[in-house]
Amino acid sequence: MTVINTFWFSIGLMTALAALALVLPLSRKLRSTPPSWKRAGTFLAVALTMSLAALTLYRWWGQPGALSGAPRAASANAPRNDASSAGTVRVGSVEDATVKLAQRLATQGGSAADWNLLAQSYDFLNRPVDAAEARKHAQDTDTPAPPADRPDPKFAALVQKAEKLRVARDYAKAAEAYREAAAAGDLSADEWANYADASASADGKLLGAPVALIDRALKLEPEHPKALWLKASALHDAGRFGDAIDVWQHLQRVLPENSADAKIVAQNIAEDRQLNGQVTSPISADQAKPASISGTVDIDPALKARATRGATLFVFAQSLDSPGPPLAVMRLSVEEWPVRFTLSDAQAMLPARRLSNFQNVKIEARISSHGQPLAQSGDLQGTSAKLSAREEKQVHILIDKVIG
Repeated sequence: MTVINTFWFSIGLMTALAALALVLPLSRKLRSTPPSWKRAGTFLAVALTMSLAALTLYRWWGQPGALSGAPRAASANAPRNDASSAGTVRVGSVEDATVKLAQRLATQGGSAADWNLLAQSYDFLNRPVDAAEARKHAQDTDTPAPPADRPDPKFAALVQKAEKLRVARDYAKAAEAYREAAAAGDLSADEWANYADASASADGKLLGAPVALIDRALKLEPEHPKALWLKASALHDAGRFGDAIDVWQHLQRVLPENSADAKIVAQNIAEDRQLNGQVTSPISADQAKPASISGTVDIDPALKARATRGATLFVFAQSLDSPGPPLAVMRLSVEEWPVRFTLSDAQAMLPARRLSNFQNVKIEARISSHGQPLAQSGDLQGTSAKLSAREEKQVHILIDKVIG
């Protein structure tokens, strides 16, 4: 039943009730006397009079303009199409039906006929502004969108899959899903940057293919924070410290002042300036010595059963002042505990990121369940406290955590 049909049904019901309220007492009185054609005529006349009276009262105190669909001027007390008005209407009323229709169209959409019906309902409720908006929706619905504006379900599913894999740190599969999505549709700047992130994490380096993906993101949004960060890091890893400084400074202008990220960027700028020869400082005798850290790695007895004989153990040094690739990495095979290690400049991944170039570091030891250096769920890990890059005493690391 439509809103208009409900309206006419309500009028008929009101009329019948008004007539019965007056006719029933009279009919009882008439039944107490012998019937005649005069009494029957009186009965019919009274019923007709009451029906006409009910309609007359409605036209006087009701909304006669609503019968023709002509809207009245909006009043300050006109109900709004929001949650507060939806909670006050009576179930089964015209207003309740209108609110439910508006909510359905807002969440699920509808045809032009649905939106026009909503507009007519708003006219009846004396809400011309809402009626005009509903008619605009109806007009827009009648005009089909161009095919390019319609999202491809396959493309959207690939992007969603890639992002879920990236968040789950399954970088190789995430990069493959992003590659398929890029072939199926146009990625956004966020998606290109995340594609580059997944690809670099899978390969263990930013240089190479990830750089082209970063550039695609920056072409769409030249001030995209993540893309700028990845670009500066790639330039740093390539030893192009002057170019890296330019990109870091660009990123610094984009980030909120005094934010945690802005402080890290400032440290990266200072580091690249020093590496680029823009800042000179006297080198002490201790700093002139090659950096080296030695020690042992052991495992918590509660986790020993999870570290099978021959498991892959990675030991690496990380800078506490400059995020980025490890300063030195060793790959070992566990035969017995404890395992001895020595990290030095000889194990550096990049010439610019060596133990000798940094002061404050930490050592991490990780048993990889997949034989890969990147941390994954199920890996076992232990971390040292803050160390000097030229730690002279032996360092002991206990593997006592499971990566979730």
